[in-house]
Amino acid sequence: MGIVGRVGRVGIVGIVGKRLFIAVDIDDATREQVSRIAGRVREQIASAAKASWVLPARMHLTLQFFASADDTLEQRVRAALAHMIPEAAFDLTLEGLGIFPPRGSPRVLWLGIRDGVDELQRIQKGLERALGASGGHAGSFTPHLTLARFRDRVPPAILAQIADIQASAGPSRIDRVTLYESRLSPGGPTYLPLAQAPLQT
Repeated sequence: MGIVGRVGRVGIVGIVGKRLFIAVDIDDATREQVSRIAGRVREQIASAAKASWVLPARMHLTLQFFASADDTLEQRVRAALAHMIPEAAFDLTLEGLGIFPPRGSPRVLWLGIRDGVDELQRIQKGLERALGASGGHAGSFTPHLTLARFRDRVPPAILAQIADIQASAGPSRIDRVTLYESRLSPGGPTYLPLAQAPLQT
């Protein structure tokens, strides 16, 4: 399957404070499948391009990101998640490798969504309405699962090899939305769950 789609950039809001994000999580079986996909891509890239790979335990699909949230914004986000999300629980299936940006030097390698795109977009739009300007983002929202961030230029021949990799995982049952705090450290980020909102069952 070819390299597909274009990923919209998630907005950055706030002035000073915590790094927060709202996300949905995939189950452990799907994480293992995605980890095997990432392993195949790493073999293709080998030493041709350096990349920082997302650990399976840190894989998630971000709906909203707040780079520097103060206490007031955090409470607004918590309030938005204090009630059940008006969307039924659903099965998510991942398929198709993509890069961002689609032109120029790639910076991000991601896995796209086959089943569950509409549900994720409705949830994200609902959060955006609940949070008003604080939940805004630049550009269109395209759900995706980040696999790696490239550190240097990826040769076109390597991109062509990646495009030939058949990549699919899931289904994973999505039944909640979680607010996380991202704490940075030299060993990589740690994600601390702060609040959850269930989907309808």
